[in-house]
Amino acid sequence: MDKRLRALPLLRCFEACARHQSYSVAADELAITQAAVSQQIRNLEQQLAVQLFARDGRKMHLTKSGATLFIAVTEAFATLSGAFSGIQTEPIAGVLTVTASHSFCSRWLVPRLWKFSVLYPDIAVRALASPQFEELRHSDIDVAIRQGDNFVTKVHQELLLVDPVFPVCSVKVASLLKTDSALSVCDMWLVEAIPPGLFSWRNWFEKARIEMQPGKLNWIEVTTWEMGINAVLSGHGICLSSAIMVQDMLDSGLLVKPFDIALEPGLKFSLLYDEESPRLARIQAFREWLKSELSKDISPKSLELHGGGQ
Repeated sequence: MDKRLRALPLLRCFEACARHQSYSVAADELAITQAAVSQQIRNLEQQLAVQLFARDGRKMHLTKSGATLFIAVTEAFATLSGAFSGIQTEPIAGVLTVTASHSFCSRWLVPRLWKFSVLYPDIAVRALASPQFEELRHSDIDVAIRQGDNFVTKVHQELLLVDPVFPVCSVKVASLLKTDSALSVCDMWLVEAIPPGLFSWRNWFEKARIEMQPGKLNWIEVTTWEMGINAVLSGHGICLSSAIMVQDMLDSGLLVKPFDIALEPGLKFSLLYDEESPRLARIQAFREWLKSELSKDISPKSLELHGGGQ
């Protein structure tokens, strides 16, 4: 074996330095000190008996030898990554673990999973309800569906939809409202998920141009969107909900949307997964099904907001 291959452990450090053109940025990526990076590069240069980097003031750049080595190392690492993927990739059949909020799991995802199972009988989906954000690269979870966007993470993320938020209530409560006057909500019990954030009754009142008088309103606070929906299903007051959470009940007549006033842009849902996962074939199958299924439930306006799922 070529004795120079003993320098292989140092090449990871070299590749990061060459790619970033910075020892400090490479140190952050490799989770080591800048001094350790400098030492590894010096060791590599000594073993190869060539200068790999040159400094121009505070800037650094590859020498001709360094540039040649960088091309070779990049190609070699790509070949190794491809080989790792080839031997580690699992078949499409198997278990897929998906996490989402309690409300999204119970109100939308789980009632529809049978449709995915019909299309992919060899994929067993484990649905986990969780309020927290998981780091997918260091867990057994394959896919996360989360409220919000622009998460600070190194995994793939994409916006699924932006869903308007509006009041919903039972048919009985709707019969007591003056649907031509949003002011009539002040006479009803208001159900609010806490913390409400952007989708609060206070913001809805402002959108409806109604003066809010908290001391004269009746309130019920719950901890999830689903609890609010269940409260109004029992005929108790009005809650704010995103369309995706209640569309089936609006279609069946169990709930009513008494006013057209909505908080927009609404609730954002994002899909996150690790593109280097060995279960990527299962993830992609679920991703395509999820986007197709969501497109059946969301309004044209929501489709326009998130690019039609493209």
